Amino acid sequence: MTYPLQIAERDELLAKARSIQEIIEAEAEPSETNRTLTGPAVEALHASGLLNICVPRALGGLEADPVTQAEVYEAVSEMNGAAGWCLVIGATSVGMVGNMISDAALPTVFPNGRIPRASGTVVPSGLAERVEGGYRVSGRWAFGSAIHHADWVSTGAMVAEDGAPKRGPDGAPEVISICVPIADVIIEDNWFSNGLRGTGSSHYRIEDKFVPDAFLLNRATTSRGGALFRIPTYGYVAACHAGFAMGVAKRALAEITAMAEKKKRKLSGVALADRGAFHKELGLNASKLAGARLFALDTLNRVWEATVNGERLPLVAWGECRAAMTYVTEVAAEVTTFAYRYGSGAALYQGHPLQRCLRDIYTASQHGVVSDENYENLGLAMIGKGRWDPLIGGPPPQEG
Repeated sequence: MTYPLQIAERDELLAKARSIQEIIEAEAEPSETNRTLTGPAVEALHASGLLNICVPRALGGLEADPVTQAEVYEAVSEMNGAAGWCLVIGATSVGMVGNMISDAALPTVFPNGRIPRASGTVVPSGLAERVEGGYRVSGRWAFGSAIHHADWVSTGAMVAEDGAPKRGPDGAPEVISICVPIADVIIEDNWFSNGLRGTGSSHYRIEDKFVPDAFLLNRATTSRGGALFRIPTYGYVAACHAGFAMGVAKRALAEITAMAEKKKRKLSGVALADRGAFHKELGLNASKLAGARLFALDTLNRVWEATVNGERLPLVAWGECRAAMTYVTEVAAEVTTFAYRYGSGAALYQGHPLQRCLRDIYTASQHGVVSDENYENLGLAMIGKGRWDPLIGGPPPQEG
């Protein structure tokens, strides 16, 4: 199923994703061992152009709509969850850098028009002291997914005075976003995780580095690109979580379906494919995933249509978008658990895709973007008690 406002390159992107399947799958276990994506996997993502799907077209990217993004992330996550997650982070990070980096810094970050590799986080875990011409930045940030193969890091920081965060009248800290070369970043070797092991999501530090004003990311002063960059923050990242969850669950279903005929009980010799209980569970879980997938893609499409048409989504619609991202992640976890359970002893061993899918989906379900508070937000909006916040574009002008 396609949607009318998807980009023309949608089919081409999915074909490019399929073209790297052999490499991504072959490098899944080595990436787990390395605790970051291997060189061949990174190069496959880069050479395919998939990492450029969020970059402004003016800089050689595609500015892909959220539905197309989700489908691409789904395709790669089905091959290997860690590769899908790194694609998500790399694509969205370099997209935001391309959108907001100043004209003065552009030749440095995009040298000779080459699209760089990027990583980062919007969480403002560091402090930025104002000095002449820029800021001196220090801090420590968690979950630097894809940072081991990044050229640039975009990250949030709180503006500080005399070593303490500067706060506005409402008590909230003043926050800026910066873009720094990887050479200015210290990557800690601390990514010893249960799931998403191949993402290299290490903590990283910046220690008293000068960041010129030209390397601030500020949409108020620089904004390249079109509708994709007018989507509020939650809408921009929603496709990431939906696509990842759908892909991992699809892989789990594919694995258990392929095992069904050959897998037999030790004593009775009855094949999994001949067990009625399995038939029901397989059909039920496949149906759950299909429904959750359509819910997620439909809400992403509604966000995109409203943005393209210059319309503001109502608060209930944003509640549905948030709830859909949590729901598809929860369903994906249920589906993967079902597949792992029926995989029994074979699924226990390191290297089996089912145990990797299980670890990856439950690790991703810990992310704040897919918190079960999203259901509360929808419920509150439905009874007229919802509230606007910056993640969904803030209050409409008439309510400001």
